[in-house]
Amino acid sequence: MATPSLTGIAFADPADFVVNAYTLNGEPLSMWATIHQNGAIVKSGYTPLFFAATTGSTYTVTGYNFAAGGILFDHWENGSTDRTTTVTVTGNTWVNSFHRTAPNTHSLTVNAYTQSGSALSMYATIRSGGTVLQSGYTPFTITGRDGATYTVTAENYGQYVFDRWGNGGTANPREVTLDHDVTATARYNTAAPAVSASQPPAPPSPPTIQTLIPKTGVFVALYMYPSGSGAASWQAVYDEKVRHPSVPFVVAFNPSSGPGWGQDGNIESWVDKLRSVGVIALGYTHDGYGARPLDALRADADKYRNWYGADGVFIDEFTNKVGYEGHYRDLTTYAKSIGMKMTMGNPGTDVPRSYIGTVDVINITEGRGYMPISWLQYCVLCSADQGWHYQYDKRNFAYIRYDVDWLDTSFVSNSIQSVGLVYVTNGDDSNSRWFHLPPYFGSLVSTLDR
Repeated sequence: MATPSLTGIAFADPADFVVNAYTLNGEPLSMWATIHQNGAIVKSGYTPLFFAATTGSTYTVTGYNFAAGGILFDHWENGSTDRTTTVTVTGNTWVNSFHRTAPNTHSLTVNAYTQSGSALSMYATIRSGGTVLQSGYTPFTITGRDGATYTVTAENYGQYVFDRWGNGGTANPREVTLDHDVTATARYNTAAPAVSASQPPAPPSPPTIQTLIPKTGVFVALYMYPSGSGAASWQAVYDEKVRHPSVPFVVAFNPSSGPGWGQDGNIESWVDKLRSVGVIALGYTHDGYGARPLDALRADADKYRNWYGADGVFIDEFTNKVGYEGHYRDLTTYAKSIGMKMTMGNPGTDVPRSYIGTVDVINITEGRGYMPISWLQYCVLCSADQGWHYQYDKRNFAYIRYDVDWLDTSFVSNSIQSVGLVYVTNGDDSNSRWFHLPPYFGSLVSTLDR
């Protein structure tokens, strides 16, 4: 395919670098793109994206989808369909991405009625490939891909017994192929003893944190995109979990400082792969230290659950100020109501004890190098007589330490007594430390396998 004309672009420097985006027909688009060097983002913005590069340097460029607008990444000019491409700058350089129109989407609505036509609030579940996309009381609606097949299950409760679907079918679960908007109506028979039609079934109880983290496990900030070296990191997490099945693994994945514009099929497949071996996958969100509205956090949780089947949310910028406990408790309650298992808050420092139970796990310290074990046993930056951590289940707490060049297995072993999750990594800046695994990751997991 011929390179679209760059007439009118004046390069001010021999090492100027331009990222462009086009439709498959060559029409220019304004799409989000990022330029990385050595794992750190050096430039991001909408195309055409200009960057003053260094001749002889190598960069990686990532193109993105705009699912809300129906535009998906298709390929780079060199034919690669990987959303990340590597470019070595030898002079004036431009990189062209090409995008296609997304397939149509359709709605799938589930509702329930008695045979006489009275509406019921019954518990139902929609799955895709075994992954729960949405569960809850009818009526509810999801948006699905054109041509995709989903499984709908309607539950019985009390005197209400499933009889058939609105289309006459009796198979329950029922398979639905979305080639148009579909409403799956479950019809129920009634039987004595009488129970109020307004009384819905109780949803399945989410697993407890003691079940999810039966012993101290590893947390991983898995923020790298699963392509190239990033895919190698995701694979390493998978491999270590297979080697150490009894060690709990909790990862936070981060499509675009949150769930992003739309579902990324590559991330979805990798999340499914990790979850298939028992890794707990949390979607990254941020709270502005209590400033974001609860509805915005709920919307992020919905996207992670619907797009990636995430097991929960990882809440960065989690405040430690008294007065926001209800904010996080409400988010946790909502996350569990949509089928999630776990919430984790990241203030990066200690919290008042009133925060215990607002989320399942709180990262109480994030910083350079190793810290005193007493911070974990008692409280961060305080004397032992002020301590209180030891009065609570250790699964409430986690720690994250970076800029650690070697693994102190004795420190990790001693810390196991006080926390439910640990993460130690090398790298000393905010980008590199979260975009790779430490070289001693396998040893870290082995230390926890006892």
